[in-house]
Amino acid sequence: MKPIYMLAAGAVLAFASTTSADAAIYDFTIHSQNYDVAGEITTSGNQITSIVGQFTGLLNATITGLLDQPNVYFTSDNLFNSTSPFVSNQGLLFGAGGYSINIYSVASGGGYDYYIANSQFLGNYYSDPTSSPLFAPGDLILGGTITAVPEISTWAMLIVGFAGLTVLSRRRFTQQGSRVAA
Repeated sequence: MKPIYMLAAGAVLAFASTTSADAAIYDFTIHSQNYDVAGEITTSGNQITSIVGQFTGLLNATITGLLDQPNVYFTSDNLFNSTSPFVSNQGLLFGAGGYSINIYSVASGGGYDYYIANSQFLGNYYSDPTSSPLFAPGDLILGGTITAVPEISTWAMLIVGFAGLTVLSRRRFTQQGSRVAA
């Protein structure tokens, strides 16, 4: 095998072996009537392992990370799906500005509504909203985005692939040039 191909194969294997196959990073934004949130979550499988970001609106604070379970205000499973529902009814629990924040989903018709509640303005997702006048779900999330962030191994494979194409095209060009000159 030619040295350039061996080098390229080695680089791909080295980068691919440094990342977990089921780990993923997602950038997200959330907009509700009272909050705007932007941040990044890291998952292993569908379990959220970390969260960072910034709150603005009624609460201006940095996200301090996932909270331990059980929490005095909320419980959660901290599970994430890349398709709807993105979070479960128990949701994602994290801290910001000294408060417990919970983002969760509620089945609605053929889809899901998402809410953001915090321990300052409590939302109670244990109650049934159709039978309890005390149901306070928190803020309805009006919009947002979730975008997967490419892993380092993906970038490495892309760069090695372009380098390989460049080497091949240069070799063909120099071979064709020497045939024309002869």
